[in-house]
Amino acid sequence: MKLSQACFLTDENISKVVAHLRRIGLDVLDTKEQRWQGVEDEELLNRAYQEKRYVLTHDSDFGTLAINQGKPCYGILYLRLNNLKSSNVIKACENLFQRDIEIHPYTIWVIEDARIRIRFLTDKEQ
Repeated sequence: MKLSQACFLTDENISKVVAHLRRIGLDVLDTKEQRWQGVEDEELLNRAYQEKRYVLTHDSDFGTLAINQGKPCYGILYLRLNNLKSSNVIKACENLFQRDIEIHPYTIWVIEDARIRIRFLTDKEQ
C-alpha cells in the first residue's frame, strides 16, 4: 500500500497538524477529537491496531510498547524532529507524504530531519 493510502491515529502531541494532514487527503483519526486525551499510550496503540491505523506521534513510548513490551502494533510513524513547531512538523509531513512510498503493516518508521529508518516488527512484536 502507498503511504498516502494508509490510515492514521494521531497522538495528542500531533493534533495541531491534523487539519493539514486531512487537506492533503489522509485518513486521520485524532486523539483530541475523540476526547481521548490522557488515555494510556497502550490503549491508543491497541485502538490503532484494531482499526489497522498507524500511530503518528512525537512520543517514543509507542515504540517501547511495541518493541520492548511486545504489545500488538499495526505500525508507528515516530516524528523524531529537532524542531517540533507545527510549521516544521507540517513541512516534514509534506516531504514524507509527497514521496508516496510503499508502507507495510507491522513497521515502525523513525522520521528524522535528515533520514528515515524503518524497522520491521517480528512476529513476536506483532
